[in-house]
Amino acid sequence: MSGRVAFGINSAFAYATAELLTSALHETGHGLMAQSLGFSPKIYAFYEDNPTGSAVQNLLILAAGPVTSLLLGVIFLLWLRRGTPRYTFPRLFLFWMAWSGILLFVNYLIVTPLMRGGDTWAIVDILQAPVWTRWAWCAIGIVAIVRLAPIAKESMFAVAPQNTQLDSAREQRRYVMGGFYLPLFAGVVLLAPAGIGGNPSIVMLGLLASIGNIDIIAATLYRRPDPPTMHGLDATLRIDPLAIGAYLVMVALYVFVFSRGMPV
Repeated sequence: MSGRVAFGINSAFAYATAELLTSALHETGHGLMAQSLGFSPKIYAFYEDNPTGSAVQNLLILAAGPVTSLLLGVIFLLWLRRGTPRYTFPRLFLFWMAWSGILLFVNYLIVTPLMRGGDTWAIVDILQAPVWTRWAWCAIGIVAIVRLAPIAKESMFAVAPQNTQLDSAREQRRYVMGGFYLPLFAGVVLLAPAGIGGNPSIVMLGLLASIGNIDIIAATLYRRPDPPTMHGLDATLRIDPLAIGAYLVMVALYVFVFSRGMPV
C-alpha cells in the first residue's frame, strides 16, 4: 500500500474519531452548564436533553456547547502549531480535533437562519432577534471560513509526511484532496455505526452536520501558503493500529453508553 493511501485511511479514521469526541465534548459543555444551574442532564448520541428553565438559563445552556467546542478547538490548534511539522497519527488526530471544534462553532453561525432547532437558531429565538440578524450571523460564519482557510492549510502542511510534494498549487491540491477532502467523506460513513441505538433523526442530522465540515477543506484548495521549511522525523507511514483502536473505542462508547444516556 502506498504511503498516500495509508495517510488517507488514517485521516478518515482520525476524522471520525475526532468528530465523535468533539460531539461528546460539545454536549458535555451543555450538560455541565445545565448541572451548574441545578439541573440533572444526560448526554445522548449527538445531543443532550436540554432542560427548560428561565430565558437566561436557556441561553447559558445553549451557548455553552458551541463555546466549549470553539475553545477546545483553539487549544488543540495551538497545541498542534507548537510542535515540529512532521507526520504522526496523534498529530493527524490533533489536526482533526482542532478543526472539528472550530468548525462546529463556525458552522453553527452559518446555519443560524437555516437549521430550525439548532443551538444558534434557539438562541436568536429566545433573544427575539430580527430576521436580518440571523443572516448576519450566517455571513460572519462564511467570512470566518474564508479567513481561516490559510491557517487550516498551514496546519495540514504541519502533519504532511516529509516526502509529500507541496511546491506547486497542483501538488498542494492533490495532497488536500487525498489527505483530507476524500477522507472526510469516508469518515462520515465511519460515523454511522456510532448512531446504533440512538434517535434516528438526530443521528442523521449529526451525519449531515459532519459533511458540512467540508467547507473549510474546500476553501483550502484555493489558498497557497508556503510549506514549512523545517521538518521533524516522521512516524512509519502505514495504517496505524491506534487509528482503528481509537475509533472502535469511541463507537463502543456511543453504542453502549450514550445510546442509553450518560448523566453529567
